[in-house]
Amino acid sequence: MLQIESVSKQYSTKVLLTEASAHLRPNSRVGLVGPNGAGKTTLFRMVLGEESPDEGSIRKRPRLRIGYLPQELETITGKTVLDAAHRDEFPEHEAERILMGLGFSEVDFARPIDNLSGGYRMRVALAHLLLSNPDVLMLDEPTNHLDKPTQRWFEQFLINSDMTLLIISHDTAFLDRVVTHIWELRHHKIEEYRGNYSSFQALRAERDAQLQASATRQSKEIARVQKFVDRFRYQANKASQVQSRIKQLEKVKRIEVQRDPKRVKFRFPLPSTSGRHVLDLVGISKRYGEKVIYETLDFSVERGQRVALVGENGAGKSTLLKMLAGVLPPDSGTRTVGHGATVHYFAQHQAETLNPEHTILESLEEATTHAEMNFLRGIAGAFLFTGLDQKKLVKALSGGERNRVALARMLVEPANTLLLDEPTNHLDPASVDVLTDALAEFPGTIVFISHDPTFLARIATRIVEIEDGRARNFIGDYEYYLWKKAQEFESIKETKEELDGKPQAKSSGPTRAMAQQIQTPPKDSGGNRRDLTKTQARLEKQVARAESEIADLEQKVKARESELADPALYKQFEKWNVLHQEQDGLKRDLERMTSRWESLSAELEKVKKDLDAQS
Repeated sequence: MLQIESVSKQYSTKVLLTEASAHLRPNSRVGLVGPNGAGKTTLFRMVLGEESPDEGSIRKRPRLRIGYLPQELETITGKTVLDAAHRDEFPEHEAERILMGLGFSEVDFARPIDNLSGGYRMRVALAHLLLSNPDVLMLDEPTNHLDKPTQRWFEQFLINSDMTLLIISHDTAFLDRVVTHIWELRHHKIEEYRGNYSSFQALRAERDAQLQASATRQSKEIARVQKFVDRFRYQANKASQVQSRIKQLEKVKRIEVQRDPKRVKFRFPLPSTSGRHVLDLVGISKRYGEKVIYETLDFSVERGQRVALVGENGAGKSTLLKMLAGVLPPDSGTRTVGHGATVHYFAQHQAETLNPEHTILESLEEATTHAEMNFLRGIAGAFLFTGLDQKKLVKALSGGERNRVALARMLVEPANTLLLDEPTNHLDPASVDVLTDALAEFPGTIVFISHDPTFLARIATRIVEIEDGRARNFIGDYEYYLWKKAQEFESIKETKEELDGKPQAKSSGPTRAMAQQIQTPPKDSGGNRRDLTKTQARLEKQVARAESEIADLEQKVKARESELADPALYKQFEKWNVLHQEQDGLKRDLERMTSRWESLSAELEKVKKDLDAQS
């Protein structure tokens, strides 16, 4: 599809690529990875012809049609969803078909695109791209604002598509499920690997180990020859042998083992302690035009809580966070900031608010009125902006680097309450790990939105699910939330079976109580052995039943995927949309059933250990 041949590119003193080469093959799905600032988006711009290589060339197949979804979506104002999708370039009925497939209803077609969440705006931009049906689809961080159901649909669409894909993403789980090849920008080169992200990591580790071993062997051999030269340099009878070895050393091509860049490493400064009640919203209502987001919402945050807001795109998570931060006034109701509470708010598009004409140091200086320059240099250095890099203009930074500047600004003035909207977006995996470590050690209060399950699992101590204008509390970590949702799913399912007249497990109590009884492991590990044996038998039946249902669901999902993969079906968008929604429902059921199976299996293992302990 395209050939990257010995391309070199640099900005001032910043070298991005040096004689880099790669080959994009038809029908491949390539993940482009590398640390922030390595040049991934710049490479995309060169492929699109928006920038030119300093040296080398990028050759494209004749009449190659390229579609591009940028990291930061273009701002389209004053248009409806339908108008923004077809843009007077494609028939309206075709645009409607694609939008229906992407989860929009006919009512949504007339909605102003300005009122949509980031995830839905991305879907509109994607609909326009799919209407153009490109040969190569280039995606820059496509999953940043997608909720789980949308991402699952999107992944399946990409896998079933016959387009060649080139994808920049820091979502390693997404890359694992979608890509067939990895291009890594490393040490100013493009290194190609076959397989998904996990395969790439294993292969890279193997390559690095082999290179290190070769370099070590070469170093020992050079040292041995040099030792002979030094020993006999001035002995006439050894002169010819010495000269021979000197020439041998001159011809050796040294194996260089280059070190990867340092990782971001920092800690949030210790803030002053707030009172017990940090933030309170009482009787809050909010609407956008005809769309009601909240009617009478009460919401409170206490000191030390790490609250994760979860829910589908458009449910109102960012709206709630903005009202907590005080940057968005509610239509009615009151917001109260507790005694001693100081707030930092990191918006979903925080990096876009930075002044592009300011340097990194000037951007940090904006966030304070009294900090010394040496302190600001230290903060910038903690985020790997050292030396002359601190004087780089914000507009010259990559998306990940701009996010690092935005995060660094939060450290200039310590606050005991952090409100974070997708803080890991645009950060490479190493930076996400370090930010997660820093937030896990932060002693204050955090309210955040994230679609990253690992980040959620490590940070959250309380989950709030936003749905239909209501905020539902789950006092526990993310794993507890998933377990509780799986438990509720099982309860609903058993109730449905009871209504359908299907046989039930023996229990006179309510279905939910029965589900809780099944889920809850025996608390007394030293209890009666006969009770433990009965519990084991019951759990084994539940595990077997869950395994059977998982197998059945997997078979149904596979069958639906085959139906949805039929190109003829896209002409019948109503039927396609129904099948797509059924597929989403099956996948949600499969996810919940898998979570339940994991929970039951863990409980069964514990009961077996308790029995062994009594033997």
